[in-house]
Amino acid sequence: MKSFKFKEDSRYAQCSKEMKLVIGYAIVNLIVVIGLAMGVGLNKPASEVNIIMGFPDWFFWSGIVGSLIMIILAFAMVKIFFKDMSLESEEE
Repeated sequence: MKSFKFKEDSRYAQCSKEMKLVIGYAIVNLIVVIGLAMGVGLNKPASEVNIIMGFPDWFFWSGIVGSLIMIILAFAMVKIFFKDMSLESEEE
């Protein structure tokens, strides 16, 4: 019987790191957006809801500002941690 020597692709470690970063980013995104919405608007009577640029304050801070912050974080994360790699096989 032939013995096969397994050689791990050198891109695997980078892909694993990027996958963990994306999962972490998704969790932080949920915490930020839901946290802001609940922090600003939870149990607030309708008479106390402020309107900012035509939106309720809880939506403005979570849906617009929170999302813009997370978009900027995503761009920074890609620039700093992600690496451009060839998809071609290493053997070629």
